[in-house]
Amino acid sequence: MDDFRISKESSLPLHVQLLDELRHRIVTGVLKPHDMLPGELELVETLKVSRATLQRAWQSAQDEGLIYRVAGKGTFVAEPKKQPPSRNTVVFIIPEYRGTFAMNLLAGAEQVLRKEGYSLLFSSTDRNPEEENRLLAQYGKEGVKGFILVPVRNTVNGRILTSGEVTAPVVLMDRPVNGVIFPCVSSNNYAGGLQAMNHLIRLGHHRILFVARPHMDLWPVAERYRAYQDALHLQGLEVLPPLLIGGDAEMSSYEAYASAGSDEISPLIAGLKQPSRPTAIFAVNDWMAVRVQRAISAAGLTNPGDVSVVGFDDLDIAQYQTPPLTTVAQNAHLMGAEAARRLITLMEGDVNREIVTLLPTTLIERGSTAPPGTGNPAHTINEY
Repeated sequence: MDDFRISKESSLPLHVQLLDELRHRIVTGVLKPHDMLPGELELVETLKVSRATLQRAWQSAQDEGLIYRVAGKGTFVAEPKKQPPSRNTVVFIIPEYRGTFAMNLLAGAEQVLRKEGYSLLFSSTDRNPEEENRLLAQYGKEGVKGFILVPVRNTVNGRILTSGEVTAPVVLMDRPVNGVIFPCVSSNNYAGGLQAMNHLIRLGHHRILFVARPHMDLWPVAERYRAYQDALHLQGLEVLPPLLIGGDAEMSSYEAYASAGSDEISPLIAGLKQPSRPTAIFAVNDWMAVRVQRAISAAGLTNPGDVSVVGFDDLDIAQYQTPPLTTVAQNAHLMGAEAARRLITLMEGDVNREIVTLLPTTLIERGSTAPPGTGNPAHTINEY
């Protein structure tokens, strides 16, 4: 367990990082049921964390049913709360099972399905398209009733979704897949993008930059950038090309945003040192906003005094930033619940004519945004 990916430089509390890492290893099968975990003293020494931090993480894991303790013997991985697939089973497949956003997606889906008498299995693809194909094929052969899927970013070619092999009903979450027609439940990323942009414009910002990874082909990202463009066009303000940071591969949140080195944000640092620098930045998501805040500091500037920052998602890390992050919140619990409701109608034989269901977002104003040059934080919550 000495290779747990935790960082004391991250704004996410260490006990939350530990819980996420433990959960991810259990869900992906690295840790198996009844595996014994190292003792507290050994883990404190290996992971370089306090005993209180470790105990807090392990207590949360026990409350969640991930581990169990045997007095005088130690701490063990618990049996997963799964049942063998049946004709009344729905499979929930997600790229990674880390953080409260993923847990809320699952909780929302499970709540609806359980009330209707369905059982739920969940699996992680670890953002691997081959693993997505394998899981769909495996569970399809076992005769499950339906799938709720957050698809891996990938081309249409080679996807089992496009081959006709998946005969059980499928509902997508967060993003549609180009070239295939499945019902999809997602946040209204365009409306959320307008919330972020209109907030910055109302504060008086005229030079605003959109920062993302090279994932402009992803529908949620494209919708947020479209909102960025439209909001500026409507006010007669300059639309800047997006600044794309990092590699093209869609990695996990921690790999892509939290643990990346300063080399990847050097173009942003350089741009922030120019006289024509933006006074505000709309980051594609909260993890990118974390990196933007680091770049602002590295450029010798302050947030929000010199540059305001808005993120997207309202992840756990947002409220722990310095300053706390203004962001657009998605309702993950509602997204999971609505995907489950859509799937139930399909499994019961109804024709579902609505292809995409868009859910409302909420602008959460915190201390990372202020009028240009003032640094005065805002603390109200506005719902779209």
